This record gives sequence, structure tokens and C-alpha cells, in this order.
Amino acid sequence: MHRNQVFLAIFATLGLLSLAGCGKADKIEHYTVRKPVPYEPPRAKAHPDTPVESPGEPTRTLAAIVPHDEQGWFFKLTGPDDAVAAQSAPFDALLKSVRFSESGKPEWELPEGWQQRRGSDIRFATLVIPSVDPPLEVSVTALPKATDDEAQYALMNVNRWRGQLSLPPIALEQLSTETRTIELDGATATVVDLLGTAAPNSMGRPPFMRGAGNGN
Repeated sequence: MHRNQVFLAIFATLGLLSLAGCGKADKIEHYTVRKPVPYEPPRAKAHPDTPVESPGEPTRTLAAIVPHDEQGWFFKLTGPDDAVAAQSAPFDALLKSVRFSESGKPEWELPEGWQQRRGSDIRFATLVIPSVDPPLEVSVTALPKATDDEAQYALMNVNRWRGQLSLPPIALEQLSTETRTIELDGATATVVDLLGTAAPNSMGRPPFMRGAGNGN
């Protein structure tokens, strides 16, 4: 065999071996990966006695504490300043009509135009004032008294309500000037009329009581 032919045969053989040693080229694959969504913890459900006012807005609270036997009864109306102020007279009329039955539960006469609905959890009743847009609600709740000292009991709850409206607490000697009383049939209501701004994360704090619970 001619020398050139030998060289050509060698080169051809090497070329075939080179091709045999090379597999198919790896295929490049593309994937679309979704960006992870940041975890957000679930929001706690608002308590039924928690008002819907936004922090910083002028907010008024009309509220009354009525100790009776071993319980404290709470009547509370909170909402926009002007809307709540317009209900001051009907709110007083409601309180003056309160009577306690033999079972220890209160009864009352609804002011004209008001509606009564069932309560939930510790809320004994919900009194709706539909003539206002949005409607206002008076919550009626009852809890065991935290102390037998009714002045201290009233002071603790008044200061709690003041804190909800970003108002400073008062001392015991100021209670008589910052509140008023209404004599009921067999009980005395301590009434407050407070104007402030709704403090964040404070509207759902419970009344002072023995044991745990949620209130207004």
C-alpha cells in the first residue's frame, strides 16, 4: 500500500474513533421557578365588642358600669364623635329604664327607633341604632366583679376606656368629677362621656374581672 494511502487510512480511523467517543451534546433545559410568597400570619378575628374606628380619628364613648350582685354590667356605645354625642339623651333614657329581674338579668325599654339583637359569647345583647350611617351599636355585657370595692372597680374600667381613647388615667379622687351616677331600681350606674382618639390595638381589652375573658 502506498504510504499516502496508509496515512489517509490512519486519519480516517482516528476520525471515526473520535466521533464514536463523543456522545450527543447535553441538552440545555430551562425551568421557570415561581418567586416564593412571603409568609403572613393569619389575622386574628375581631372580637364582637371591638369598634371599627381607625386610630387617630375623633372618637366618643358613652359607657356605664352597673354593679349588681356579683356581676358588673357594662353598657357601651363607641363611634364617631358627632354621631355618638347625638345619642346621649337616648342612652341616658335606656339606663334609667334598666330593671333587674329575679334572675338577676337586666331588662330595659328601648329608645325610639332602636333595635335589639341577640348577643354572642359574653355579650348579653346588642342594641342597634339604625338611623345612623353606618349604624351604631350599644354592647351590653356582664362579667364577675374584680373587686367588692365598687369605686375601685369603676375607676379601673373608666381608666381602661380612657386608655382606649388615648386619654391619661385619672386618680380615685377624680372619679366623682369625671363621671356621673344614675340611680336605678336597686343599683347605681356610673356613667362616662369620653372624647379622644382611638388608640391602636386597645379597643378589645376586657373589663376588669375575676378570671379571664373578653369584653368591651
